[in-house]
Amino acid sequence: MTGDKPEPAAETWTYAGVRAGGDGERLHAWLDAGGEEMLFSRSGTRMAVGSHYTVRVTRDGTVTMHGTPAYAGTRADDETRRAAWAEHTTAQTRLEMIRAERDDARRNALDEALAPLLELAARLRTSAERDALAAYVLRQIASARTRK
Repeated sequence: MTGDKPEPAAETWTYAGVRAGGDGERLHAWLDAGGEEMLFSRSGTRMAVGSHYTVRVTRDGTVTMHGTPAYAGTRADDETRRAAWAEHTTAQTRLEMIRAERDDARRNALDEALAPLLELAARLRTSAERDALAAYVLRQIASARTRK
């Protein structure tokens, strides 16, 4: 031990895939040797769901993963793998739905209405042409009130 912090110990864990956190963040689930699921925001490289990895951890009230887990060359039993894949797939679907909802929230009706005008403006070559288009649009907006 160095100071008050224990040295990391090597343990064999099972990668259980991704999970959706409360705010829609992507978390990585790991099962320790006792089957307890632990969530981490990062796990290093791409992991195979249901496979065993050698993980360096410290346990001092909390569990801290150190470095990148290394493939141990084995996998969990079929029941554990099926359960991990089911939760992983469900979480991926949920994360994709959250992402799609966020994308939809970023788009609004005004942006969609302006899209054809912006495509037209992108083809204009000079600033004088863009200024003329902007003046035209502003005149149309200003006169819209009197057209009602």
